[in-house]
Amino acid sequence: MMKHVARRMLLLSALYISIIFGIFFLQFTNGKAFSLSLGSMLVSGSRTVGDDGTESPDLPLHIGANGIDVFFDQDDSLLAYTGENSSVALSIVDFGERDSGFEISFSGGVTLFFAAERRGDSEVLTVKAFMPQKYRRVSVPYKIARSARIEKKDSLTLVATGKTRFSFSQPQAFASGALQRLVIPRTAPTVYYQTWRPAKGLVISELASLAGASDRALQSSTERFAAAALASFRTAINSGSFNEALATDYIAEMGRVGMYRAAVEAIPESWGSGAARTWRSSTFLNHLEKTWAPFSDEERNERSRLARLLSDRDPSFFDFPSVIPYLVDRGSSVLLDDVAKLTVSLDMDSLTPTQAAGILEAAMDAPSAAPALSPALEALTESCERRLKSSLWRVQDSLYLSGDGATVETVSTFRVAAVLSRYGTVMQGKSDWKAAGNLLATTLLDFTQDRAEFPARFALSGTEQEKTGVVAKSDHMLLPSEVYPLVMTGNAWLPRAVSFAPMGERGMWTWTSAKSVSVSRTAEGALRLVTRFPQGEVHYMVVRGVKPFYRIQIYGMDFRTDPRFESYNSSGYRYNAETETLYLKMRHKSEAEEVVIWFGEPAAPSAQDAADEAPNPSPAEGNPASGGAAVPTGAPQGTPSGTQAVPAP
Repeated sequence: MMKHVARRMLLLSALYISIIFGIFFLQFTNGKAFSLSLGSMLVSGSRTVGDDGTESPDLPLHIGANGIDVFFDQDDSLLAYTGENSSVALSIVDFGERDSGFEISFSGGVTLFFAAERRGDSEVLTVKAFMPQKYRRVSVPYKIARSARIEKKDSLTLVATGKTRFSFSQPQAFASGALQRLVIPRTAPTVYYQTWRPAKGLVISELASLAGASDRALQSSTERFAAAALASFRTAINSGSFNEALATDYIAEMGRVGMYRAAVEAIPESWGSGAARTWRSSTFLNHLEKTWAPFSDEERNERSRLARLLSDRDPSFFDFPSVIPYLVDRGSSVLLDDVAKLTVSLDMDSLTPTQAAGILEAAMDAPSAAPALSPALEALTESCERRLKSSLWRVQDSLYLSGDGATVETVSTFRVAAVLSRYGTVMQGKSDWKAAGNLLATTLLDFTQDRAEFPARFALSGTEQEKTGVVAKSDHMLLPSEVYPLVMTGNAWLPRAVSFAPMGERGMWTWTSAKSVSVSRTAEGALRLVTRFPQGEVHYMVVRGVKPFYRIQIYGMDFRTDPRFESYNSSGYRYNAETETLYLKMRHKSEAEEVVIWFGEPAAPSAQDAADEAPNPSPAEGNPASGGAAVPTGAPQGTPSGTQAVPAP
């Protein structure tokens, strides 16, 4: 008896071993297993290999990420609904890695695309469904991983894994059993499964209803400030007690209210040509080359500091205003590469409000200035919004910015307010943030009423959870000239850098006070620069990144470079090929003046051209209407052909 039992056990063992080896044999001869790690997403499955070497998808297929496991097998497949309750099971036709994600094609023309990415401090799994018109929705089978659990938070259902909670962007009905189904309607074909963070404190959407959040309220507050600042500027100018910042703001404000010429004439000539001036006021008071010389040193120091911050992975890099256009205009492509590395190493919770706002500003600038950097910056915007939201304190109908919950910094507030107002204007679906930016500005502007001075900081009063107001700290007061550029950001008269990168000219920019400046290319490849400034007024500008050229026209006439161009009673220019800097004086005969520049070397003239250009008896010198006589012998270079410049009286 024992002998038969032993024989039977031996035969069964041999049978089981044969079956196991058979399975392994079939798998490794007719199957091809794989696994992919794509960010926080792990994909595993296999393909069947036919006798002819062709591959076809095999089941099961698993896509796991942060506590959920999307799967397809023989029993559970994708369901597509043609009606409310009419569904059809679709089979997998093909799958594979695509665009840093994983794509699955089904019968019936349906495709699912999965992609995982980290956005700031959040993990996001994106599921996109592409379906033909005949289907109303699809449902995707998934399970909760063994290491995860379901939690309820008010009306939300969350998936908890470790200390982190995740939720779907669209409401999902979680079944009581192990099998769940993710429903994706054709009207909203993209679903996000992402890190869940509880809402704290301020409700941004409520701010738009407050009086101080409107554009009209902001305009009223800034006009009141500008009037108070101008009165202060006039007093200082009349007393002769002023510096360059004040003089620049004074001229800019006088220009804004239509009194530009009176403002320029009010500046003593001795001061305008003195050593106290720099490039900051050069758009109004000339001496371009002289005042621009120290700019290169400051620019070099700024670039070194930015490079050091990037090397140290220091988030204060984003405190630098308009940092992306700044680097693009200066040809710092290597530093732009380092910006992408910085974005992945940031601790979003430790950012200051100005750094978070700086990232939002960079995200707005990148699409036109540095498109390759745009995805990395855009991925941080939601985290920056949360950081800024936690730094905003509403006190009745007022709004304050405080990173530590105790101190309000005036300069930081105006800087962040301007970024948020722009963010809410240019970014789709972010209009609530414009209201926040407006309200931040009007709150501080209304605090000072009719004065243009500001305390450098305020102290928030109240408890840690609830603030009741602010108290000014009078240890340092900001002068009107310090605050004016922060408040009057929309005043085009203020000297500013304008990047030509969004217009297709990377590495070229201008320092200007023009109402607007634009560049384009002519049919023959020349650069057309159009500047708008009040008719009859003189405007000085510096254009950087200008490659060597052989011809330049102003007023439609050829001009030549002249170191004395600023002293003539006409337009003119000076070019420094070594620094690729063009200094322009524009006496506007009309509001919009045009400068055309031909780059490179002129084409060699043909024999016929040379014959056509042979000297002929010329009309009277200096009469452009008579045919454009040559520049007289001894006339200053820098004048247009056919006209002699007259020194300014």
